[in-house]
Amino acid sequence: MSLELSPLQHELVVEFGNIYENYGFQRIKGLIVGLLLGQAEPMSLDDIVDALGRSKGPISTAVRELSTMGILRKVTGPENRRDYYTTHPDLFFNNFMFNMQTVRRNRRIAEQFLNEVSPDAPGNGHLTRNLEHMRAFYTLMETFYRNFSEEWKSQKTLSNRYEEEHS
Repeated sequence: MSLELSPLQHELVVEFGNIYENYGFQRIKGLIVGLLLGQAEPMSLDDIVDALGRSKGPISTAVRELSTMGILRKVTGPENRRDYYTTHPDLFFNNFMFNMQTVRRNRRIAEQFLNEVSPDAPGNGHLTRNLEHMRAFYTLMETFYRNFSEEWKSQKTLSNRYEEEHS
């Protein structure tokens, strides 16, 4: 990486790359998130490319996808002709909501196949039990996500009020 990162910042970038890769995402996305988390100022696409020592094409694609997911956001910077990026203030919650979509999709898949499978047909008893287990698991997980989401919004509101009152 060309940008002078502290050892801690470098480790953060690497760890986020590992995290994203372990979740099945492109490693480059995690590297970008880790990099921007450690930066006080927004970075241009060229700055990100330089800091990570990667090609501009994959960085540009990853930044666009991360922005669409609500992980990054485009902001103004010192040069008007360039786009600058920073982490979205709600990046962790937005990532959580992205995961919630996966949970919902998995529940719907279980329900879809439960509606299509004939439990009395030979060999389908095992499939039906597994699909029922899948539906129950993801239904409970969806409830957890919904409750957590409401709790987080409540906590965030309280935190924002506190900051406003004490600033």
